[in-house]
Amino acid sequence: MRAGNTATGRNAFVDVLSFPSSGGSTSSDADNDGEPDSTDNCPNVYNPNQNDGDGVGNACEDGSTTPPPSSDWPASDCENHIERGEDIDNAINGDLPDTATTSCVDAGEYPVSTQATLKAGDKLKGEPGPPPTSVGPALVPAPVIKLVGSGSDNLLRADGNDISISWVDLTGASGTGNGTGAIAAGSAGSDFVVEYSRIHDNASLGISNMNGTVRFSEFFKNSTAPSSLGFNGSAVKGITGRTTMTSRCPTRCFWVHDSVVVNSGRAGIRYENSPNEALFENNEIHGNGRTEWRGGIDIRDSKNAWVGPDNNFGRATVAGVNYPVNGNRIGVRATDSGRSDRVDLSNVDVVDNNFCLTDSNMNRDRIVPWPCAGQVTCSLNTNVGTR
Repeated sequence: MRAGNTATGRNAFVDVLSFPSSGGSTSSDADNDGEPDSTDNCPNVYNPNQNDGDGVGNACEDGSTTPPPSSDWPASDCENHIERGEDIDNAINGDLPDTATTSCVDAGEYPVSTQATLKAGDKLKGEPGPPPTSVGPALVPAPVIKLVGSGSDNLLRADGNDISISWVDLTGASGTGNGTGAIAAGSAGSDFVVEYSRIHDNASLGISNMNGTVRFSEFFKNSTAPSSLGFNGSAVKGITGRTTMTSRCPTRCFWVHDSVVVNSGRAGIRYENSPNEALFENNEIHGNGRTEWRGGIDIRDSKNAWVGPDNNFGRATVAGVNYPVNGNRIGVRATDSGRSDRVDLSNVDVVDNNFCLTDSNMNRDRIVPWPCAGQVTCSLNTNVGTR
């Protein structure tokens, strides 16, 4: 799974891909991101920040798309135009089961009393909002379509391959059982995409059993019901890795990059019981694990994890907001439970990260274990805290 989101809340998994604008230009600019095509490292995809680690813009490598301007609304591929005042769950559920349909939703607020199910090939497109704003390395959307739960356990369900959801604000899902959330994604294919969305104030998960890609999205105040904690308790819960090709992550990879991960009650990012691969780079990770000391990044019973380069931990100010150290000043934690039924911890590299921008040890995060040993290797990190 790859993600691009911001989030706060209980054990929130968060990460936002962000691209602040570099300014206007009179040169050709096919993707309208303010960077002339002649110097754009990804000329056909909106990426004003030009975030990059290998010469090809990250936006070109992660499958990002350019949001259409509002003047193109409704989109030319719309087959089911949902206007303000319509019963949105009825409009979506009334679609023929074997027909791939693109539903376009006009700006406005829509109550959801019954789970709306997207089937194979379905696309749910909200009317695009204003250009997303930058928060540190992150991009935060402002959808103008809001779906509000009205007694429904889940707001949306993805059931099949080739499904996408974009430009929606989802809130008020009331379910707390296994698999419940604003979006129930356990039956979606690995090509499922959620983008330019704001998912918040749901009793349980923001997205449950995610198997696909989340990008350019914001999560906060999910898993608000105490009964959802434990098995659920997060903003996004993933169930598998997504195939992502990068120079250091050549096979199945859980890739979190260019993100702001802050104020999660438990772990900011948790990579658990996985034999695959994970890469965490260029993230701001602060104020997590204040309820339970699981760290900014918590690697548990897993192998092949690369933390770095360019993650920032410890006390920091991001976009004018002050954030504390991660709980118990744990920036990165890599541990093995010793259980025979789980993956053995192995091949964890923590390389070229900054554990605080200040001189005080109390403002610096730590690496656990420290000093790094055995299956955990560390190098080129700066300002690593000590107990």
